[in-house]
Amino acid sequence: MNENKRAFVSALETALILYSREKIAKLEYDPHNEAWSGLETVEIRFAGGHRKVINVTGDSCIAIMHDIARALI
Repeated sequence: MNENKRAFVSALETALILYSREKIAKLEYDPHNEAWSGLETVEIRFAGGHRKVINVTGDSCIAIMHDIARALI
């Protein structure tokens, strides 16, 4: 099954902006180009300007959600 990770992260972004205790401004999925050897990341940008970058290379959508949740705890 081919998952649409970008669409999943976008939907998760909406839910987290609306319902998270954290003040999240943006979630962005980035399937970096060939120069990065297939690296996939999600960047969490917080309202105060702080950001976290999470390595989600090879993750399923559910695993991406789990990694984001761990980063927010």
